[in-house]
Amino acid sequence: MFSNNYFFAFVFALLIAMPFHAQKIEDWNPKKIDTTLYNAFDVSKNTLENNNSIYPLLAKLYKIKHFSKENAVFVHIGDSHIQGDVATSVIRNEMQSYFGNAGRGMVFPYQVGKSNAPYDIFSSSTSEWKSSRLARVDTTITCGVSAFGMQSQCPDPEFNFELRAVNGTKDSFDKVQLFLGGAVSELYMEYNDCEAENGCFSSAPDHTILNLKATTSAFRLAFPTNDSINFYGASLEKRDACGIIYHSIGANGAKYSDYTKTSQFWKHLNKLKADCFIVSLGTNEAQDLNLTAESFINDVKIMVAKLRLTSPDACIILSTPPVSYFKKSKPNPSLETITNALIDYCNATNLVYWDLYNLSKGIEGASIWKKKQLLRQDLVHFSKEGYALQGNLFVAAFAKVWNEFLCKNY
Repeated sequence: MFSNNYFFAFVFALLIAMPFHAQKIEDWNPKKIDTTLYNAFDVSKNTLENNNSIYPLLAKLYKIKHFSKENAVFVHIGDSHIQGDVATSVIRNEMQSYFGNAGRGMVFPYQVGKSNAPYDIFSSSTSEWKSSRLARVDTTITCGVSAFGMQSQCPDPEFNFELRAVNGTKDSFDKVQLFLGGAVSELYMEYNDCEAENGCFSSAPDHTILNLKATTSAFRLAFPTNDSINFYGASLEKRDACGIIYHSIGANGAKYSDYTKTSQFWKHLNKLKADCFIVSLGTNEAQDLNLTAESFINDVKIMVAKLRLTSPDACIILSTPPVSYFKKSKPNPSLETITNALIDYCNATNLVYWDLYNLSKGIEGASIWKKKQLLRQDLVHFSKEGYALQGNLFVAAFAKVWNEFLCKNY
C-alpha cells in the first residue's frame, strides 16, 4: 500500500511530467567510489530508509531539472564533522552539478571568530570581535543560524569575506541574506570595487537581504556605529539561478541539545525556507558512556518537533553517527546504543534515516577505518579521504532513491 504522502507525490509528479515525457532525464550516476575502500563499508546498507516521505522533494527536484525556475533548499545540521565542510562540500558539489547551483548557502567568518573554517572560506578583520559557538556554555554571546555568533568590541566594526577557489573553480553570488543583531541602523557592503545598496533601518534587524548589481566572490561589510553589533552568518545565493542551495551548518562539540536550547538559531532558521533537513549528530553525545537511549531520543524528538514547526513541509533525514573511538582506547560502544535507538525511533515515526554507522561496519568498522588512515590521530575525526568517502556514500544513497523515483514515475 502507498502512504498518503507517497500517493500524493506520485500523482503530482505524474501530472507535471505528462507534457514532458519526450525530455527523458537520464539516471544520476554520481562520482564512483574508490574501489580500494570497498572493505571499509557495506554497500548493501547504503540506503535511505523509510524514504516515502522524500517523494515530494524529489517531485520538486524533477520540476527543477525539467523546466522550473525554483530552488530546492537543503539544510545540513551537525557538529565538527559538518563545520569543516569536507563531506558536505562533496554532497553540495555533486548535487549542484546534477540539479544546478543556486548558491553556496550559509557561511560565517570563522577566521575572524577564531575557529577552523571550510577550505573555501577566508575572512579577516582589522576590528576586534569576540565570538562563540552554540556548544559553549561559558559565554554571553548569542549564537544564531550558522551555529556561531560574534560581537563587535570597537567602534565602526568591519570584516572581509572571500570564497576561495577549490580545484581551480571559485563560486560566486549576487544575493546575500544577512543575519544580524544589536544596534544596526546602517551597514555598507563593498564588492568588486563598488558599493552595494546600503541598508538603513529604523530598529535593529535580525535579517536583511542585499541584492547585488553584479556577481562577486568577496565582500567587505562595515557598520558605521559606536554601538555593539552582532553577526550570526550570511547565506550566499544566486538570484536568477535555479537548482540547489545547500546550507552546511556545524559547530565543534555540538549535540542535539545544544541546537534545541539556542533560541536565536530557531528564530533565524525559518528564513532559509528549507525543503530538506539533514541532521548529522551523535558523536559528542557518545562521549558519555553512561548515556541512555531514552535521554538521547528525547533530545532527538525535541529537535524533530522544532524542525517540523520551522518548515512543516520539509523532508527530514536523520543520520546515525559515524564510527569512532572512545579516548583512543577502543571503538566507542555508545555509538551502537545511539544508532539502535535512532533507528527504532525513525521506524516508529516513519522518518527517513541514513545509517552511516552500520554502513561503516560499526564496531568492526572503526578499526578498519583506522587501519586505512581514514580516521585522524584523535580517532574521532576523519581524514580528508574519510570525509570525502562519507560524502560520496550519501550522494550514492540519495541518487539511488532519485533513480528509483524516475523509474517508477517516468
